[in-house]
Amino acid sequence: MFTGIIRFTGEIIGIQSFSYGKRLQIKAEEVFIKQLEEGISSVSIDGACHTVEKIQGNSFIVFSSFETLRRSTIENLKKGSRVNLELPVTPESFLDGHIVQGHIDGIGRISSIQKKGETYLYRFLTENSILKYLVEKDSIAIDGISLTIFDIDSSSFRVALIPQTMKHTTLCSKHEGDTVNIEINVMAKYAEKFFKKNVKV
Repeated sequence: MFTGIIRFTGEIIGIQSFSYGKRLQIKAEEVFIKQLEEGISSVSIDGACHTVEKIQGNSFIVFSSFETLRRSTIENLKKGSRVNLELPVTPESFLDGHIVQGHIDGIGRISSIQKKGETYLYRFLTENSILKYLVEKDSIAIDGISLTIFDIDSSSFRVALIPQTMKHTTLCSKHEGDTVNIEINVMAKYAEKFFKKNVKV
């Protein structure tokens, strides 16, 4: 489980492609690498949960399955791409963001970026399979970043990025037309399942 509070970013320095997935090598800060254990540690990469296979110097290697590639933007990563990284929450951690599972629900596309004072307003286009779960002022994970939703319409929603988020995540390098990973609040999915099971209309 993650919180969506991004403290580290990394760079893709190696990719091996297979018919059933991809193996990614990611360079990261030493302080991040030192917290990893081979075969045990989970890492959120742009919001998608992966298991660390191997540690090599200042980098680590993960395998991304065909299902992860199908549902996320991990498929589009190239050597040199920068990604958001997060380690799992621990019992001693503060839950500063919201509960993020690292399971991508779908993909969004940046339709507009506006600067308002020190804040950047991003609008994301996405499918109804995502939009139906969104509630004004609820939390959402965009490329693993915990953000607050507002201004929801029939095809899109907006979030506001403060200077700290712009400085410490990869969203600052994305442009209109770029795609992002989206994970909705898991409680919305549980609520829908409960309603369908227990309420007859």
